Amino acid sequence: MKPRGLSIRLAMLMVIATVLMQVAHGLYRFSVDVPMARERSMGEINNLVTSLQPALSESLYQYNEHLSEEILKTFRAYDAVQAVWLLDSDGTGIGVWVRVDTPAIGTEDFQEVTWPLQHQATEIGSLVILMDMSIIEHAAIVQVWHIIAFSALIGLLALVFLYIIAQALVTKPIESLSRMVNQIDSHEFTQDDINVLDNINTYYEIESLKLSIKDILSELLEHLVEHKKNVSLLQKFNQTLEQSVKERTFELEQAKEKAEVANRAKTDFLNVITHELRTPLNGVLGFSSILKGRDLAEKDKQMVEGIEHSGQGLLLLLNDIIDFIDLDSKPLAEQTLSVYDALASSFNEIKTQAEQKQLDFQLDVDKSLILKGDPRRLSILARQLLTNGIKFTESGSVILRCEQVETGGVLMTVEDTGVGMSDEQYERLCQGVFNQLEQGLNRSKSGLGLGLAIVNRICSKWGAQWWIEKNVPQGTKVLVQLKDIRPQNTLTSL
Repeated sequence: MKPRGLSIRLAMLMVIATVLMQVAHGLYRFSVDVPMARERSMGEINNLVTSLQPALSESLYQYNEHLSEEILKTFRAYDAVQAVWLLDSDGTGIGVWVRVDTPAIGTEDFQEVTWPLQHQATEIGSLVILMDMSIIEHAAIVQVWHIIAFSALIGLLALVFLYIIAQALVTKPIESLSRMVNQIDSHEFTQDDINVLDNINTYYEIESLKLSIKDILSELLEHLVEHKKNVSLLQKFNQTLEQSVKERTFELEQAKEKAEVANRAKTDFLNVITHELRTPLNGVLGFSSILKGRDLAEKDKQMVEGIEHSGQGLLLLLNDIIDFIDLDSKPLAEQTLSVYDALASSFNEIKTQAEQKQLDFQLDVDKSLILKGDPRRLSILARQLLTNGIKFTESGSVILRCEQVETGGVLMTVEDTGVGMSDEQYERLCQGVFNQLEQGLNRSKSGLGLGLAIVNRICSKWGAQWWIEKNVPQGTKVLVQLKDIRPQNTLTSL
């Protein structure tokens, strides 16, 4: 086996494997992401309508055309929405918004969706939205092409990196050994020929091969000096060397292939697990939502609500897992932010959970507080602490406070009047943040125990401090001291 041929074949195999992987990745993306784009867009529109429904119902009830048109302008953020009508019960429109800057993409696929509007449990009209689904599909296709291009670039860089490593660790050392052996065949064999091996840089199995060759050559030289049979012994050595190189090369190629498979498995893990979990979960939530809208018996409605509740719980767990892994792979953003805006988004997001348990849910944050950091990660941190507080509080209050401290930065406090923690639980939590305070099949609260692990990772990357205090007579207080994020901390991980 010639070293140059080995280098060419190694490069060709790596190129073929990379191309096949990119083709499979592209086919998978087109078959999954494009169909899901419609469902995802409809879900976003439905969430927006749900959030705007109280204001729309009030403006329709008051026949406030100016307010209605201002609210309908909210839908221009979605390119697929072409027109929106606010109609009363007689079908008379009191508000309309029509897009005038529709992008031309060559195809049109219009779909009209209607949402009923109620005021004090009485239907008073409806909201009608005309959507061009071809725009959604076109945007999804463009996004897929961007992902494929980025993946291809990463694959190319990985290919070049692996090829350089393979050249340095395998091909070049074998080429040097082969050249050395050829030189031995071309002139008189001496001790200087053996010493040439010391100048060849080798690693791992090739190093063992070099040492074996050196030992063989040393023994061969001694034998030639004693018996003057250098020609026959040298031929035997070359045969042994060629066989050893073939065996070692084959073993290294197998080891390299296994290493590439393991590396791809780690790289693709997050994408695979999110798609594999979210696809059936979206189906469960979608069908349960459809069933809720049908005329079912009370017992069946309770079952459907149970399915939807379980699906939403699983979706929350999946989002926590994604946040947890995302903190490992991506640094924190660095920008000037309003502390109130970042915390208010999380507060409003889970406010319904507190209202369902009839808790006193309060937000006490100075709107003038400014901080330099990552607003999305700050929002995640607050959401995890508030969710824990609501989960373990059956009655009383959950309060989020944030205030300026004299040493610089802000102090965020989440205080609840829940069950609190025993001394044993508090001691265990202080020893490691990835803990479930209740374990086993009889737990009273669900969850993976990722909440405080996510909090700890965000604080670690931010350079912030957090600690827990036990309230008297019951409840828990979590305090987080945040300062302006430092650039070096954005690269720090747990």
